[in-house]
Amino acid sequence: MRKIFCIFVLVFIVAFSCTAAAAPVITLTPEEKAFIKIHPEIRLGADPKFVPFEFIDTDGEYKGITADYIDLLSRVTGIKMTVVKGLSWTEAYNKALHRDIDVLPAIGKTPEREVSFLFSEPYYHFKRVIVIRNSNTEIKGIEDLSGKTVAVQKFSSHHSYLQLYPNINLSLYDSVEAALTSVANGTETAFLGNLATTHYLINSTGLTNLKFIAFESEKSQPLFMAVRKDWPELVSIINKGLETITQEQRIAINDKWISVESGVDYGPILRKLFWASLFVIAIWAVSLYWILRLKKEIEKRKKIQADLELAKQEAESANNVKSSFMARMSHEIRTPLNAITGIAYLMKKSETSLTKKMYIEKIIQASNNMLSIINDILDYSKIEAGKMEIENISFNMDDLLKSVVDIVSYKIDERGIGFELSKDPRIPTWFYGDPKRIEQILINLINNAAKFTEEGKISFEIKLTARDKDDCHLMFSITDTGIGMSEEQMSNLFTPFSQADATINRRFGGTGLGLSIVKNLVESMNGDIKIYSTEGVGSTFLANISLKVDREKEELHTREMSAFYFRNIKTLVLEKTGSNMNIIDSYLRSLGMHCELTTSEESAGIMLETANKPYSSPFDLFILDYDTPEKKGFSFVETLRQGNRITKMPRIIMLLPSMREDLFDALDANGIDLGIGKPVIPSILFNGILDIFKERAFVANKVVGDDTDTEGVEERSAPTEGNSHTVLLVEDNTTNQMIARSLMEDAGFTVIIAENGKEGVESFKENKDKIDLILMDLHMPVMNGYEAASAIREISKDIPIVAMTADVVLGVKEECMKHGIYQYISKPFDPEKFSDTLKEMIGKGAAAEAVSPPALLDREKALILLGNNEELYKAVLKEYLNENLETPEKLLRAIDEKRYEEAEEMLHKLKSSTGSIGATEVYKRAVTLQKALMDKNEALIAASKDEFVAMLSELLKQL
Repeated sequence: MRKIFCIFVLVFIVAFSCTAAAAPVITLTPEEKAFIKIHPEIRLGADPKFVPFEFIDTDGEYKGITADYIDLLSRVTGIKMTVVKGLSWTEAYNKALHRDIDVLPAIGKTPEREVSFLFSEPYYHFKRVIVIRNSNTEIKGIEDLSGKTVAVQKFSSHHSYLQLYPNINLSLYDSVEAALTSVANGTETAFLGNLATTHYLINSTGLTNLKFIAFESEKSQPLFMAVRKDWPELVSIINKGLETITQEQRIAINDKWISVESGVDYGPILRKLFWASLFVIAIWAVSLYWILRLKKEIEKRKKIQADLELAKQEAESANNVKSSFMARMSHEIRTPLNAITGIAYLMKKSETSLTKKMYIEKIIQASNNMLSIINDILDYSKIEAGKMEIENISFNMDDLLKSVVDIVSYKIDERGIGFELSKDPRIPTWFYGDPKRIEQILINLINNAAKFTEEGKISFEIKLTARDKDDCHLMFSITDTGIGMSEEQMSNLFTPFSQADATINRRFGGTGLGLSIVKNLVESMNGDIKIYSTEGVGSTFLANISLKVDREKEELHTREMSAFYFRNIKTLVLEKTGSNMNIIDSYLRSLGMHCELTTSEESAGIMLETANKPYSSPFDLFILDYDTPEKKGFSFVETLRQGNRITKMPRIIMLLPSMREDLFDALDANGIDLGIGKPVIPSILFNGILDIFKERAFVANKVVGDDTDTEGVEERSAPTEGNSHTVLLVEDNTTNQMIARSLMEDAGFTVIIAENGKEGVESFKENKDKIDLILMDLHMPVMNGYEAASAIREISKDIPIVAMTADVVLGVKEECMKHGIYQYISKPFDPEKFSDTLKEMIGKGAAAEAVSPPALLDREKALILLGNNEELYKAVLKEYLNENLETPEKLLRAIDEKRYEEAEEMLHKLKSSTGSIGATEVYKRAVTLQKALMDKNEALIAASKDEFVAMLSELLKQL
């Protein structure tokens, strides 16, 4: 009987133990079961530094209070929950917003976040504590902090909480650890923060002289799990899983990471432990002492190394966040800005009143100002990252000057001040350089002068200071009669985000970036910039830049100029300003023309009458400034015609204010042959005279008339209509669709519209025989522009694909090239130039020079290195191609897997052969990437690898 009783008791105990040990069971709905079946694994986004709630330790493991809760949830629900590693909190949060991450397991609930996420029930609460030194006996609660200075982490919830107590002074710190250290060493009296995080950091950093004071704050702070908005089933599953976690389990998790007694003085205990440790060390003698000392040294070095690694990761994370912000800012601001400028342009072209047109001009000008500020910020970001690239292409200096004058004239005219331009006639027309950056420099300097000049004038002068064969040293001088500056103000002038002083910023506005960017751009071109200024008198900026002449185009230009001469064209110039008159005189004399000058309208009338007398030769050309005559130019010319003393009126060129479109429109009605905007640019004056006197021009010693050869004479022809061309517009934004479609249809194009990349590919398949060009937005739903371009390239290698993008940050151009997009139009685009740009691209094809990737081989240089042996060069190229066909893929894989030494060896092997075949640009990129790999510079590796691989792939494709 006793045996039976024992067996019964044993069976009961075993059964009870099995029941107690069995995992809790949750009841799931059919929808929840189906969800788990479809989604057996969930992606988590963790904050790697939110100790002790969640963090990534030195071994790369996900740990903390939340991690233990996640482990229990995984067991009870059967769902595998995996942390996506290698992300900062900002990156994890952004990925969760885009649903690349499914759950954020440790997060507070706010109204803003409830828009994007569903939230579980709270699973943990924590409270605030006061941290003081062990020796401090005065502070026992929040009321004792009145009149004292308290350390707190900047921008934390505790920072906001303490601001409710106006009698407490705040000392702000960037990190909790730094604030605790200041309390420990006596710099600060107290610190207020999160109990869990504070306790964990005190233990991990060994700050043994601190204690906690608990107090009743307004309310405890809960932690939630945030789930993507379209997964309500997962929220329900998580809540059911949390309900199964017992109070004992919750206490165990809390005690594992937090074990604090309020107000306990650890000093005496720690002192006893210290003496006990010394006693043990004495017993084990000198050998143990040296072992411990060595261990401490190793730990110290490990800590230093860990701190350096953490600082490096934080710096890289900050840089990535900044880059992401710049890209997003560019795209998000430029996209609506494109709509504003586009619609304003369409309104301007429609029938509307003069007043409304003035309002529209203001809108366009404000949009351009805003775009200029965005560009300045992006340029400064590139300069700061060392990614500002300077091009070296052929350009026409006179075209550049015309573009500058067109842009700055509006602001100068709005200010009501004068503007003079003087170009040294000895300066060539064609140069090699970066015209966009030179234009940016000049526009910034002239706009800066206009901003600070309320009366007087701005003088813009270009001088040739020295020339050595094809190398020209140019000095661009901008002088204003503005407010001027003191020596102290000039010392801060080129500092980013600053101006001469605060009063100037309040009075005139501006970001303070323009001149800093100008200085960096000038120095990037191996030039320098100087400033001379006197308060109350004005300022002069001198930008010295050296440029190389494009000899081939310059010689062609010189031959064209020498083919036309106007020595027999007698000219009279009427200009009220002596300096402007002398400038025009120098331009005319450089063309070989004889001219007479006057600043008086009375003298001009007498000279014209005298020239019409017998035995005198009348003037052929009369150049007059519109503003010089008292009754303005049109009235003065009409008075001359009605006088009957001038039997033969000369041809007339009138110099008009650039922004007075009404005057240009009235030229024909007033019998004026040609109007030229002020200030006068030499090439425009030359072309204007040529257009008027083409029948008088001498070509190869023969008069160009009705029966002679007119080759070389520039004539204005009607623009080519685009009605035979069809454009496929792939754009998801309806406003941008409307603007682009209206502009293209006005220019005569036929437009086919697709709402996303997938529709674009289908439309191209259906209409590929009649589509001449594709305009592709890059960011679209269903299929983005990159994917669509790749799909279209599989169908056609020749169709021109032009990206329309608001992204102007580094890497976009390289990404476009990888997907077969070799041209792009930046949003907001200029409506005036939009159609002309498309016409230039149509017909050239994807493989044509205008839209093809640049040639990467310098054949002549390589042949010199190989002794001009053509056959050897072909053999070397063939071997190079065969040897490196798989290199781009292998190299990228090695870098992505952080096998940097292997990648460095591959580059070392590739580098020398790349230079030998004449691929200089690829060689330079290889050197940059190799150095980054040697230094293990993660930021530079990330910035360089894609560009290098894209360039190497293009080189292999060209081979």
